[in-house]
Amino acid sequence: MTPTTLLTKPTTPPPPPEHAPRTWTVTTVEGITLTGHQPDWSMDVPSQTGMTLDQAVRYLRGYAHYTMLPVDPVLPPATIDIDINGTRYRESTSAMFASQIAFHPYSTQPHHQVPTASLTIVDAWDFEGLTPTDLARFATQIRTQADYFENTVLPDLITAREDWAAHRSRIPDPDHPARRAGDQIEDGLP
Repeated sequence: MTPTTLLTKPTTPPPPPEHAPRTWTVTTVEGITLTGHQPDWSMDVPSQTGMTLDQAVRYLRGYAHYTMLPVDPVLPPATIDIDINGTRYRESTSAMFASQIAFHPYSTQPHHQVPTASLTIVDAWDFEGLTPTDLARFATQIRTQADYFENTVLPDLITAREDWAAHRSRIPDPDHPARRAGDQIEDGLP
């Protein structure tokens, strides 16, 4: 069986082999079971029960597989002098950027259907009064962060996209004629 979404009457399948691809399952009140590929890296599983087929299709179209990647701290931690109304405060930073990989595999928008990376850049950081040593250290920290994006985030994103391309599953069209006939439906979306 391919890892595509199937529209079938519910059954109790045997447990998957240890190295088999992970799957999710949505079982509708009509007794229809939808299944699809669950990426290993995704932090959430869309499995649900107790909704109509139409609700399940809407739910899956809005669903996102995602993972938050480990935050790579700005190394070494920067110490920032902050001047607030003439008073100097020292503040130590631990991270400047955060990243995640996410996608909405059943979205009606094709560009949402493949994994992409998102970067969060901490705002409201003012680096004022930097000495040449401070500026050189900051430049090193930014290079370290760029290396993290290139050596960690980029390979993880490429792996996620390749995995999804190999295991893509689709949700059925609730108006497909085979649904009304009680037949099994594969790949209901284009």
